[in-house]
Amino acid sequence: MSRLDLSSIPVLTGTGYPEPFAEIVNGRSRQSLGEAGGLSQFGVNLVELKPGAASSQRHWHTHEDEFVMVVSGELTLITG
Repeated sequence: MSRLDLSSIPVLTGTGYPEPFAEIVNGRSRQSLGEAGGLSQFGVNLVELKPGAASSQRHWHTHEDEFVMVVSGELTLITG
């Protein structure tokens, strides 16, 4: 995979969550790096969160793993 130019990848905001569930992710933006890099079996997103925002509603996957890498700042990761 060649190096990705982040400035050429669209920044997405908003959510598909209906109200009142959408409120928790207000302040979230993301870029789909996996798609831009041609990945089809592994999702990679660069997510930026404003203070107090969440990346998603609490959820789980039965056949997938999740990977979280913090580039800067602090977060609270809720598992289980």
